[in-house]
Amino acid sequence: MVTALCEHYSPPLLSFPGEDASYHPFPPPSALTEPNVSTTLRSLGFGYRADFIQRTAKMLVDMHGKASFPHDKREVSEKWLMSLRDGTTNDAREELLKFVGVGRKVADCVLLMSLDKKEVVPVDTHVHQIAVKYYGLKGSHGSNGKKANMTPKLYDDVNTRLTNVWGEYAGWAHSVLFTADLKSFASHGLPTTTSSASASSAQLQHTIVLPTPPMTPSLSSKRGLDKISDVPAGLILDTDNDYTLVERVKRRRRV
Repeated sequence: MVTALCEHYSPPLLSFPGEDASYHPFPPPSALTEPNVSTTLRSLGFGYRADFIQRTAKMLVDMHGKASFPHDKREVSEKWLMSLRDGTTNDAREELLKFVGVGRKVADCVLLMSLDKKEVVPVDTHVHQIAVKYYGLKGSHGSNGKKANMTPKLYDDVNTRLTNVWGEYAGWAHSVLFTADLKSFASHGLPTTTSSASASSAQLQHTIVLPTPPMTPSLSSKRGLDKISDVPAGLILDTDNDYTLVERVKRRRRV
């Protein structure tokens, strides 16, 4: 989706000889302010995000303008966004939360991945489960026994716990563990066991039998093997195949 956005709303920046593709920079906010942008973005696959993008771009331009400077092609609104890197995490988060469609998690993702706030841990139910499973955070459940909603307090509890564990780079540590915990990455890079190998292993297990016991049972034993159910499972008795199993067992007792 990002590639489609860049190709549609910004001119090509560069291309390489022998390649058909060209590379486009991210468009400035002023390119996304017109009302018809929402319709175009929906056609590019942005869905419900289309309106949020157009309205947020318009908010940026309305607040900060779209002028640029001869020595810097970035618009004023872009430079303001980049200036959030220099402020505190709380101040930057407060500014981001003013935009349409931006909640705590989205704001924290932007802080971590774009504004150099490497200690920020974006929290959702998956990250909450990681904190409970691996880091001793007490599990939270609603009155109906289902998982509790991600309330602001629960969000802060998870964030605080993981930040205390991981320290200055908590946000990137979270990203690694989040990815590693996904099912699609659980066996990434590990050799796979083929079905034929599994079948061979299962067949080998079925062919293994217990050693043959002594020929003559203890004379102190009061209980004999009078029926098939008395024969220990898995035993192979090397006797004449002309006799039935019970006859072979009784025959051995007489030896």
